[in-house]
Amino acid sequence: MIYSLGGRLQSVDFADRAASAAVLADLEHEFTNAVSATCVLCLLHTHAGSEEAGIFPSMESIDPSMIRMLLEDHQEIRRRLVTLTTMAEELGGTDAPHRRLEWGARVNREANEFFAFYLAHLNKEEVTIVPAMKEHFTDDQMRAMQGAIMGAMPPERLANYLRWMLPSLDLAELTGLLTGMKHGAPPEFLQFVNGIGVANVDPTRWAVVRARVGF
Repeated sequence: MIYSLGGRLQSVDFADRAASAAVLADLEHEFTNAVSATCVLCLLHTHAGSEEAGIFPSMESIDPSMIRMLLEDHQEIRRRLVTLTTMAEELGGTDAPHRRLEWGARVNREANEFFAFYLAHLNKEEVTIVPAMKEHFTDDQMRAMQGAIMGAMPPERLANYLRWMLPSLDLAELTGLLTGMKHGAPPEFLQFVNGIGVANVDPTRWAVVRARVGF
């Protein structure tokens, strides 16, 4: 999501209101009403909330200082998201082409700062909470956490996540994800995921995964 959005921000003509409308929509989110749309910032915002509700409570008693550190990162992520979406709204309300270009450059810089922080945070999670969870929880317990997070999402939001997630995983990751779903999810959910995979993953890769998982 970040790499795709960053590329679009870099190449769009902000002087052209119509041409830049779609990319600005991916930067605008109504935080005060907690509205979750399909925009990229919305998905990044709700991702943090899913971790806080579905993962952090199980780890807090094990390593409270680690969870406190990650929560502080999440607060900073929210602050940066609010700044970025506010800038996008101001740019969207600007008419003069030269002003739109100036604002577009500022939005690009702010987005790059946010992306750098977000990616560093993801790397931090990979070397802290991910190995800690593998140490303290079984695969079945972690699948249950994942299933609870997915089950709590509205279907539209989950579908939007999966449209981004499935094509970005390698064969081993896709196989592991779908194997877990096959063991713990109802058949209709597997068909839901399969439909998204058919539409968004390279057909050859998806066929290999389906053969490996056996569904």
